[in-house]
Amino acid sequence: METNLGLALKLLEDTLAPFQQRLQLVEKPVVMPQKGQVLVKMLASPVNPSDLVYLRGQYGLPPQDGTYAGFEGCGEVIAANAGLYGRWLVGKRVALSAQPGQDGLWARYACTLASYCLPLRKDIDNAQGATLIVNPLTSICLLDRARKLGAKAIVINAAASQVGKGLIRYAQKLGIKTLATVRSQANVETLKALGADWVLLTSAEDFSEQLKQAVQASGASVLMDAVADDDTARVLRQMPAGSTAIVYGRLQESQDPLGGKFSVADVIFRGISIEGFWLARTLKHAPIWKVLNLNRKVQQLFADGTFHTDIYAECGFDDFIAALEHYAEHKSDGKVLLCP
Repeated sequence: METNLGLALKLLEDTLAPFQQRLQLVEKPVVMPQKGQVLVKMLASPVNPSDLVYLRGQYGLPPQDGTYAGFEGCGEVIAANAGLYGRWLVGKRVALSAQPGQDGLWARYACTLASYCLPLRKDIDNAQGATLIVNPLTSICLLDRARKLGAKAIVINAAASQVGKGLIRYAQKLGIKTLATVRSQANVETLKALGADWVLLTSAEDFSEQLKQAVQASGASVLMDAVADDDTARVLRQMPAGSTAIVYGRLQESQDPLGGKFSVADVIFRGISIEGFWLARTLKHAPIWKVLNLNRKVQQLFADGTFHTDIYAECGFDDFIAALEHYAEHKSDGKVLLCP
């Protein structure tokens, strides 16, 4: 078998260094799957905001110098050491997540746990399959949580992101109203056309008053928070007592190692709740039947057009890092994919 080739993390103390200094093309032997793992020939792997945070050494997982990066992708299972399910996956095209603490997916080949692989339908192409886990499954799980909290409407910040767009489409299907906040005027009409019930520009002088009126009209009681900075407290201030913020991302490049800002007074006196969501933890603790049910649901939602990932560029190793730098500054343009 040919040797592996991938983009490995070069760990730097300078958190402001450009990504081209943080990634290097590294050749390694192809590693055979250990117990519970499968070997996958990679077809496509996207850049997500979590990848960028990881490359800067600010993610929830400790960065490992010299390991391949990349959390999500699509590929063909070519070998398995994982019981009946693993053997069943051999020869199948799958969406997959990287196994924490090991080489990631920005490479020709990758090993991961069989339970982190979801077989793909034939009508899901490689680009959409590569982006099927992190954002769409996050959208489904977040809205399932909002329904358990009794939400009739939700506020979504950074709503032009792929998760934000997925939340808008899926909420519409569930009959849940959406209040989308964006930082760019260019995204306002896009999200209105997508089906958001309200789209508010955070830079508008009367943003807080607009948000207050929209919350009162809709009864929004859950904030889907991908920013985790000043925006969190700013939005919650306009929401009713007993509301919940579900923090699932951190787009602000804050240097505070703790991150996140909220009003202590809101938590104490208005019963505001703040909880976190991390898809990797959810999938790790879910039984395989539940993961497969989620897989069937998300692929059906791709097939019927509810979910669709915008793709900015599909790149080889030579032009991937430049495209990654573009994505870091212009996430709403769409995903950048590595196709090794």
